Amino acid sequence: MNSTRLEVHPLNPQPRFVKQAADILDKDGLVLYPTESGYAIGCNAQSSKAIHRLYQLKKPMKKFVMAIILPDIRKASEFAHVSNFAFQIMKHRVPGPYTFILPADPSIARKLDVKRPEVGFRMPEHPFFKELFRIYDKPILSTAAKLSDDEVLTEPNDLWKIFQYSVDMMIDCGEIGIHPTNIISLVGDSIEIIRGNLLPEP
Repeated sequence: MNSTRLEVHPLNPQPRFVKQAADILDKDGLVLYPTESGYAIGCNAQSSKAIHRLYQLKKPMKKFVMAIILPDIRKASEFAHVSNFAFQIMKHRVPGPYTFILPADPSIARKLDVKRPEVGFRMPEHPFFKELFRIYDKPILSTAAKLSDDEVLTEPNDLWKIFQYSVDMMIDCGEIGIHPTNIISLVGDSIEIIRGNLLPEP
């Protein structure tokens, strides 16, 4: 596989490079990209072929935290049951450093080939995603760019050495520290803090 590595400005991503990433996602590809929480790898969450490729890359992935990255909070209802309670909690905190857990729609659980009844959602604040979602409106299945729990990969060169033959493109925005998202379950119209905390409304 011939992978492409693009050095993208961390604050003002070049639109032509972001467009290339969107094209890769549209063609069932895997992209290694920046988030405010660290680097991650993702694919089109509506492509069974791409999802299978991501699972092959991270064979133990089903035990990892994974999330669907959405361009708009309203799209969450296409993949999960979003109660009024959950929507009110989420709407003031996205985009932001959260993964919200909601009851999965049965069809989505089957498509993602997971037995869990819940699914996580994220809306990153990173400028790359702000630019990407201007031109790309599909959900992205995303997982941290690591192959084991104890890996801490922040340097693009280290990530490239590991994943250059596994992904189709890397968006290199320089070193990014690991800042895990707050994981909040809203299943059952109650708040369960799985990791981190529920910050006050902005």
